[in-house]
Amino acid sequence: MKADAKPTLEDVAALLGSLEEWVLSRLRQNRPLVGYHAGTGNDDVERLLFESALHLRDWLPMYARAAEMIGEEYPTCIDDVTNALEELIPFLARDIERPKDGRPPDARLRLCAAVCMSIWRDVRGVEQPYSTKLWAACEAYWVACGHPAKLSGNVKRWEEHLLDLVSTR
Repeated sequence: MKADAKPTLEDVAALLGSLEEWVLSRLRQNRPLVGYHAGTGNDDVERLLFESALHLRDWLPMYARAAEMIGEEYPTCIDDVTNALEELIPFLARDIERPKDGRPPDARLRLCAAVCMSIWRDVRGVEQPYSTKLWAACEAYWVACGHPAKLSGNVKRWEEHLLDLVSTR
């Protein structure tokens, strides 16, 4: 691959250590999520999911109460969904909380690192968040998914995301 060329999924797979079809398939499968371009903010998708969950939490029980008042049955899954939302909402809120530096988190970076780390682990049998080759694979996958390359060329930024994945296990 030329230094100025956009990496292909085959380039990413080679950096991860395997050109087997399952590796390419996993990279292809996750590309739309990693490459998703939300509006102007990095957390647009997470914020929309969070707001949607809040709306469901508030409106689904009203729908059920209205159905009961007029003597109609409502799907029992409404109760299940309402209960599950109590667990889901704090999980979604995590992704939109602003860190101390004020920048919104970008869940796509974490997902990119997670995809590469899981393939790396499956190929090599070990997680190696300090591997410069894994950092390069993350950056190549990020660019292959349609994001701009970091102008400085410093792939060390992936270390933080990879270490975060390892520490949350």
